[in-house]
Amino acid sequence: MKNEDIASTIIGFVRQQALGEPLVPYADRVQRALKKVLASRPWTPPQKKWLERIGHQLTANVVLDRQSFDSGAFKDHGGWAAMDKALEGKLEQVLGELADHVWSPAA
Repeated sequence: MKNEDIASTIIGFVRQQALGEPLVPYADRVQRALKKVLASRPWTPPQKKWLERIGHQLTANVVLDRQSFDSGAFKDHGGWAAMDKALEGKLEQVLGELADHVWSPAA
């Protein structure tokens, strides 16, 4: 396990205890968040594919920041700049929405 995975598990447990909500695996939270973002507006097929890649990376790495996009899996596809362009300059906003949905109470 990576430190991010451990931190995510701890956050999830503390959140569950503090709020009394059920303990939901992080991967399930990411998938739920991705579905909400995908349903939030009409995305083009390439944008949907990028969002799904982001969801996959978020599940694997827990933390996605600008540096994450300029290295690793996204670097070969143009990094932050290319991803931001594909999402019409809203990559940072989309990442914020994903993060909000990941940690919102399960519906």
